[in-house]
Amino acid sequence: MSFRAANEFGFINARIRGMKSRFLTVGDYERLLQSDSYDEFLKLLSATSYGDLIAKEFPYETPYPDDLALALSKDFAQVTYSLTRTLSGKVREFTDSYMNMFLAESLKSIIRGLHVNLNKSEILRFAVPVSPEQQEVFESLVQYNSVETMIENLPYWDIRLALLTRLPAYEEYNSTAPLEVAIEKWYLKNILEVLKKFPKEDQDRVLDILEARVDLRNVLTMMRALILSLEKRIIEMSLVPFTRKSNAILDDISTSNSWKEVLNRLSSTRYSDLASRAARKYEDEQDLAAIELIFEDYIAQRVKLQLTAFPFHLGTIIGFFNLKFYEVRNIRSIAVGIERGESPNDIRRMITIW
Repeated sequence: MSFRAANEFGFINARIRGMKSRFLTVGDYERLLQSDSYDEFLKLLSATSYGDLIAKEFPYETPYPDDLALALSKDFAQVTYSLTRTLSGKVREFTDSYMNMFLAESLKSIIRGLHVNLNKSEILRFAVPVSPEQQEVFESLVQYNSVETMIENLPYWDIRLALLTRLPAYEEYNSTAPLEVAIEKWYLKNILEVLKKFPKEDQDRVLDILEARVDLRNVLTMMRALILSLEKRIIEMSLVPFTRKSNAILDDISTSNSWKEVLNRLSSTRYSDLASRAARKYEDEQDLAAIELIFEDYIAQRVKLQLTAFPFHLGTIIGFFNLKFYEVRNIRSIAVGIERGESPNDIRRMITIW
């Protein structure tokens, strides 16, 4: 089995090992965050592995954050394409399906942005396309003046169908939650189908990340719903079922009567340490954004673990793509924050460093 895995993942593993050495370090992020101006930020970014990209894309002018974001998205797309085209068979099928996570997250961001009437650049700040085609789609979607019109013009027919079935709930409750859940269910269903073709060990590696992602989002959803005293039906439409293990946690926390009870129940699961940290943080700050950052950091660390020890498995692929996605999103968020004169602490709350 090890020999077969080495043959199947050997080439892409070698490439990923080389490319991940170019990730920004904690020191790089801190220097970028402490920039006194946008020009200084660009100068510091140019001193990292992104220097060649900036010099190539902007040899004569200073890029605005939107222009830099587009260049970063193109770079992410090129990296993704160059890696995935070396794959074949079920590994290629899995990778294509897994990459739809970033499509799903970007579509959710666009829906939320249109719902609250954000401007185009603000919406695209958190949308990270993985191909030039996706970039064009995102650029077109943010031009629509309503969520309903955007859905009607969505070029992904299966996602459009899933969203249309939840559109009445969106309109009834004036909440994007039913639409976001529809997108999440679409993605999770597809990835579970593809995973059936792999050994249990590979399935477990992928599910370790996906289950944590679903579980912790459900926890945040329950906390937010209880704090805001939302109706029971809205809460039910906002929660995402997944695997048997995740559904056991979901069933438990969904009967909670307070945010504290949600975290208490979480403490009896594999997330016990995380639940304690989150409880202390919320007691101190009363800010769910701080809890979300803790959860994002936890997932990023779980992702990072996929790139350690025996390297010939699906975890190497999903680990690299996730960390690359975090990095692109981080740079874009820091660029916009610095250009707007936001404080380092405020920007730091919007990024995920592993």
